[in-house]
Amino acid sequence: MSNGVAEIAQQIQLLSANEKHDLLRLLLEDIDGPDQDADEAWRNEVVRRVKAIRNGEAAIRALQEWQE
Repeated sequence: MSNGVAEIAQQIQLLSANEKHDLLRLLLEDIDGPDQDADEAWRNEVVRRVKAIRNGEAAIRALQEWQE
């Protein structure tokens, strides 16, 4: 580990849990970029689940699993 990284690691130890979380998010976005595919996949999953609830499929599936 370089001296710069060691210094940063020491400073990170002084951060609160929320600040560490924010820093981690920034680092991951810097490395990977924003994950648009994951955001879209979650939106699609939410839409699918809402449709299943409205169509009564979710309730039926839950009842079937409970009866097993």
